[in-house]
Amino acid sequence: MAKQGKKSKNQNKSQSKGARSGGRLIYPLQMPRGPRGNNDGSISRDRTFGTEQMDYLKLMIYDSEKTNQYTYSGKGKNPGSTGNKDAILKTIYLYLPHELNETYSTSYDKVALGPFGDIAVEAMRSGNIDNIAQNIQQGAKNAKPEVAFNAVSGIFNGAASMFGVSGNMNKNQLAALAKGKVFNPYEETVFKGVNYRSHNFNFAMAPRNAEEAQAIENIITALRDAMLPNISGDARWLTVPRFFRCELVRYTPGKSATQAKLNDKLSAPERMSVLLTFPVNMVLTNMQVNLTPSGQHTSLRTANMDGVDYGPASYNLQLSFDETAFITRNMYNGGKKSP
Repeated sequence: MAKQGKKSKNQNKSQSKGARSGGRLIYPLQMPRGPRGNNDGSISRDRTFGTEQMDYLKLMIYDSEKTNQYTYSGKGKNPGSTGNKDAILKTIYLYLPHELNETYSTSYDKVALGPFGDIAVEAMRSGNIDNIAQNIQQGAKNAKPEVAFNAVSGIFNGAASMFGVSGNMNKNQLAALAKGKVFNPYEETVFKGVNYRSHNFNFAMAPRNAEEAQAIENIITALRDAMLPNISGDARWLTVPRFFRCELVRYTPGKSATQAKLNDKLSAPERMSVLLTFPVNMVLTNMQVNLTPSGQHTSLRTANMDGVDYGPASYNLQLSFDETAFITRNMYNGGKKSP
């Protein structure tokens, strides 16, 4: 099945030049607008409005050979920033997808200090580690009951095993039976670290003309090129794939604009930019391109069916990014220390 376009081959070729030029790749190019005709029976003319603003997910592709992509390795690099705009190869603008999520997670461990743990912690806190052995010996006097119950339970378990009878008991179980209480484990919850984040985006795309079809093709090509390594030298080496920076931008078109130009009318969505943030570098770990999302292949062709094929009439693009550094609160405070 072929979906017919309305413009001639020469017109479409002329339009597609805009999608190939420069380092900016945009989808959608055509700005959504309300019905403007006088013959629309369902919406009156004074109730039709064009799109005043449009939000995009901005993906900047960096050349790993021109700037350091690592967070803590390399000269003159601060955590979570590149500082080299000349290393940007291409910039992709995609409409904000559905299911925008912001996730943070940290890890904690449970540690049982026991009767000596507090002594060791206090020694390290005060810097007085010379007398730590003496302090532990002093603390051992207070731990004699626990040592005794541990020894007795060990003797009991050993005897049961020797004589082939059932029996298995630890010091706390013995203390609970004998004393009606158990030993305090002096357990604390301690911070372990910050979990790295991943971001998954799903874009449904349907080109409305040859220029948008070319823009989609260029975006897919640029993403594929960025996520894959290259062969270096005698094929014994692979280059490190390119990396990404991501942010949200808002485009305000002119009154007569029908296409997104993204030249001097970009701003940051005030609330969204605070709630949804990407403060560190990212790598593209998975890309899935579905060329038949409806289950049937439909191609976009010229109206006269002269053989010019502009590719599928619809796409589904799934992208998965991993952040290359963990998030700290000073990243949300302009690099300053938070209270």
